[in-house]
Amino acid sequence: MGVFLRTDGRVRAAWRVAFFALATTASGLFVSGVVYEAISWTPLVGLSRQYAVPLAEYGQALAFLIGTYAALRIVDGARDGLWSRVGFGPSALRARPMLIGLAAGTLAILVPCGVLILAGRLTFERQPAEVISWWTAARGALFLLAPAALAEELAVRGYLLTTLVESMGRPSAVAITSVIFAMMHLLNPDPSFLSTGMVALAGLFLATIRLTTGSLWAAWIAHLAWNVVQAIVLHAPVSGLPLPTPGYRLVDRGPVWLTGGPWGPEGGLAAAAGMLIATFLLIRYYARPSASTEATA
Repeated sequence: MGVFLRTDGRVRAAWRVAFFALATTASGLFVSGVVYEAISWTPLVGLSRQYAVPLAEYGQALAFLIGTYAALRIVDGARDGLWSRVGFGPSALRARPMLIGLAAGTLAILVPCGVLILAGRLTFERQPAEVISWWTAARGALFLLAPAALAEELAVRGYLLTTLVESMGRPSAVAITSVIFAMMHLLNPDPSFLSTGMVALAGLFLATIRLTTGSLWAAWIAHLAWNVVQAIVLHAPVSGLPLPTPGYRLVDRGPVWLTGGPWGPEGGLAAAAGMLIATFLLIRYYARPSASTEATA
């Protein structure tokens, strides 16, 4: 029917994605200019500093939530079951997909790291006493990692993946979103060709969880569990970002192509093997024709 509309009267995918990006950007400006200003007049600022809560990360997640809602409501014209269209509705919060996401995100990185530890490629080194305790460091890492993972999932595997799956099918949609996911991490410290490829593979892995379970919640839990294992359990860098390591830290004995080096375990081929095996198992045992997206029609 033209440049903007398809033959069935719906807005073309490119314009839907463009609106989502514009709405998210506008929401980010609103959050930074209005919401943060309002919060600055409340005790929340003091509490966030006391407990090391990164308000910027929560604001980013809020911006993507608003952008997703605006795109679904205004461009897609969704009314009932709006969040279910991107796998973020109440039905996607069931125990089974959440447990699948938790297990996949945990085991895909923990098992390869366990093998590397047994092989002596990764070891632990005692750290001198620090100002903060293990629990305080863990709490701070969780406060940072949870909203960051949610924002990334909403950005890539929420509305964007849903729209691309509908317009061009799963393989192309997963490939495009995985490349975008990798590009989002190019601003992290010292990215390399290998680390960027590993992030793209992580995009494939997380998209598989999203599509096989029909739940963006499950992809978020998997993403968070993956990061928690590295940052809180192993005390390793996460995508090149060093976090506090009170008591002990993970020491990488190399080779970097296998263990990840300064990028963290997720940057090596051992983690790639974990993701590929987990992806195969998800497709083999959990994929359902109706679970690609909860409601893409």
